[in-house]
Amino acid sequence: MKTEILKIASPDDIQAVQKTAKLLDEGAFVAFPTETVYGIGCKVDAESFDRLDKIKDRSSGKRYTLHIGSREQLKKYVPSMNARVRKLVQNAFPGPVTVVFELDDEALRQAKKNLPKSTFELLYTDGTLGVRYPACPVTCAILAAAQSPVVAPSANPAGSAPAVTAKEVFGYFDGKIECIVEIPDFTADLKQSSTVVKIGGRDIQILREAAVSACQIRAWATIRVLFVCTGNTCRSPMAAGFCRKYFSDNLNCPVDELDRFGYIIDSAGVAACEGVPASRHAVEVCRGQQIDLSGHQSCQLTPGDIEQSDVIFTMSRNHRDSIVQLLPSASEKCFVLDDTSDILDPIGSGIDVYRSCFRQICDSIIKKKEFYENSHR
Repeated sequence: MKTEILKIASPDDIQAVQKTAKLLDEGAFVAFPTETVYGIGCKVDAESFDRLDKIKDRSSGKRYTLHIGSREQLKKYVPSMNARVRKLVQNAFPGPVTVVFELDDEALRQAKKNLPKSTFELLYTDGTLGVRYPACPVTCAILAAAQSPVVAPSANPAGSAPAVTAKEVFGYFDGKIECIVEIPDFTADLKQSSTVVKIGGRDIQILREAAVSACQIRAWATIRVLFVCTGNTCRSPMAAGFCRKYFSDNLNCPVDELDRFGYIIDSAGVAACEGVPASRHAVEVCRGQQIDLSGHQSCQLTPGDIEQSDVIFTMSRNHRDSIVQLLPSASEKCFVLDDTSDILDPIGSGIDVYRSCFRQICDSIIKKKEFYENSHR
């Protein structure tokens, strides 16, 4: 077999991109660069996997990672994602991160409908799927043009350093693979493997820390929920306290470990004075529900709070209007907590009014089923 080196200057070289994609669809092995190292691309079928094991001198049965060239392709293989997974994908793709998705039963059923049986069985052997979306425009164009799903392990025999240039790939696999893509002026500048992350309904697992740090991965997959009222001493602290308990109960984790499970839940006020404790009745009502507000101190809402939050719930329409006026781009992530009526300020009222206010807050949080199901299912 003669190994061809095919130079592709840009993704706009449609003829070369289509030629390379056709080679993959026909069962050829094509090495292509990513921003980390070169990979050996091949279509997903049993015969190709057997051949790939042999040329890489790799034990059979080991998993291979699906490579995609667009976000649209991802939907075919991972039909549904919770909020944390969506946020991680938004931040990490395209880039030097491999995400191992834990699919629930419904997502697996949908994926099975989208794919031939043999392809599904090769990709989803234990209900999970590893996916890589490399940050190389030419490689992405090839992957997007291919009709067959493509895996692409690093271009090196077992025990050898991964290739980072076409010349190194040629040295390893001359006569063993059909084609090597070389992109002028493009180098695998990171020269290390992608970080591998496993994420599902609960905690993130860093399976291999490499090009992207574990700290960055966790930041990318953390959902920030913000509750907003006026003075941040009654309604929004009660809402944040109940929401923390709600999340911790559903995730079966201690409240003070929610951040480790990817959730930061906080509160602020549009006209708050800094450092004021929660009102006495708010503390008392929450204590009766095993929610501790004794350490709360009020915070003034800032543009930074709005920008950093993934979802914002306000106690009234006026609060939402104030936020959108301050930062118009927040309109799509800012919602009134109770869709039917404002949650009125209980400040200065008796404890029964606080109890009624707390019940309205709790009922409203629980009724946001779509948000909470998407957040931690």
